[in-house]
Amino acid sequence: MAPSDPVITNHPSEPDSTFDLTIDGDKRGYLDYSLPDASTMAIHFVEVDPELRGTGMGERLVAAAVDWARVNGRRIVPRCSFARAVLTRTPAYQDVLK
Repeated sequence: MAPSDPVITNHPSEPDSTFDLTIDGDKRGYLDYSLPDASTMAIHFVEVDPELRGTGMGERLVAAAVDWARVNGRRIVPRCSFARAVLTRTPAYQDVLK
């Protein structure tokens, strides 16, 4: 049986929130973030299961955060080195990079 498409779900809470990556109902990764003020989203950490590394799943988590930041009028401060690399090397994300 082939795996289902990955699903990314936002789980907002205080003080930290996550975007969770699930495949076939199993949590396989997450992006941890906080909202330090009314105009900022800080990404603290991105993690995917080791067997998913190199498959673009981490980039999909960052893309979900970018989409959320745009909809909510926030700029992103990438504290995570992976998120920083994805955001800085992707021209389409420069509008949300703080």
